[in-house]
Amino acid sequence: MLLEQSNEADKVTIRTFTELHKIYRQDNFDPQLFSIHAYRTCIRQCADSFARRSLLSAKGIPWEEQLVKVLWYGLKLPLSQISVILQKSVPALKAQLRAVREQMTAQADILTSANLSII
Repeated sequence: MLLEQSNEADKVTIRTFTELHKIYRQDNFDPQLFSIHAYRTCIRQCADSFARRSLLSAKGIPWEEQLVKVLWYGLKLPLSQISVILQKSVPALKAQLRAVREQMTAQADILTSANLSII
């Protein structure tokens, strides 16, 4: 979702699963924490990909806001779970989501007015 469908997304998926497999095979494997490890590993791999390929500039939304947007709107995780995954407070996440909504609204307004001026 963060990288959309691309070769880079496939590579990130492979790297994520490879790293998670190492965690899974450890003697001290904790199934309760595995989903958190999975999210953090995926996020770290995506962040590395963004940094390597400078895809962030193409999105128009800063990386952290893009991440929160995907977790909240795309995966529909509750804020309490996003808070644990990102190690941020719920109020901080709410403020971030408010900023994302404002940006998305502003972008939609720009597109709407551009479309109207074409007509």
